[in-house]
Amino acid sequence: MKRTTTILILLLAVFSLYGQEIVGTWSGAIDTPNGQLRINFNISETDEGYTSTLDSPDQNAFGIAVDTTVYKKPELTIKVNQLDFLYEGTLTGENTIKGAMKQMGQNIELNLTKKEE
Repeated sequence: MKRTTTILILLLAVFSLYGQEIVGTWSGAIDTPNGQLRINFNISETDEGYTSTLDSPDQNAFGIAVDTTVYKKPELTIKVNQLDFLYEGTLTGENTIKGAMKQMGQNIELNLTKKEE
């Protein structure tokens, strides 16, 4: 009985970690004519899937509501309708997402790294 309980606990731990690889704060920067502009995505997991907020620290904008956050390993899609903003990226390592944002018809490379807790 103890062995079965131990195996069950280990399996639950593995499955809970599996879904959390995308959870956390991911940071990157885009190049603009006025210099770099930092962008952060704060991703959380819920019973229904994923949710996130967007920060633009250089514009003093924090907690911007995100309409859609979809993660289907290894692809991440984040959409903010109000800003005509779409981010699409691919998890390429434990702490790296390579991707691009699209806003108002422009495609801009935006690679992200996961911030340490």
